[in-house]
Amino acid sequence: MHNNPIDNIPKAKRGNPNWVPGVSGNPKGAKKKADCLLSCIRAELAKKSANGVSTKEEMIAAALVQMAEKGNLKAIELVLEYTTVKPTQGLELTGIGGKPLEILVKWEAISASNGS
Repeated sequence: MHNNPIDNIPKAKRGNPNWVPGVSGNPKGAKKKADCLLSCIRAELAKKSANGVSTKEEMIAAALVQMAEKGNLKAIELVLEYTTVKPTQGLELTGIGGKPLEILVKWEAISASNGS
């Protein structure tokens, strides 16, 4: 087996001596890559298309609707997903064998005199 040199150092001496337990070394956190990508895509979609009249987003929407009109199921699904409200789904919770659920609540009072 290979010996790791850090195993010979006491735990109290490991790491950067300037680090404080429980304090982040990067309090602002890393930049959100997804936010950056999303903002770049939105900026690109807002630009005018080659025709100079419509935005790229409008052109993509028009092409999607045309595909749906021609029977493309994925296009139909996307158009409906973004333009209609889905009905709410009912959810029924039952216990074993379809019986009603039993909920047990335990209430325990703590006396101020016992110091708890």
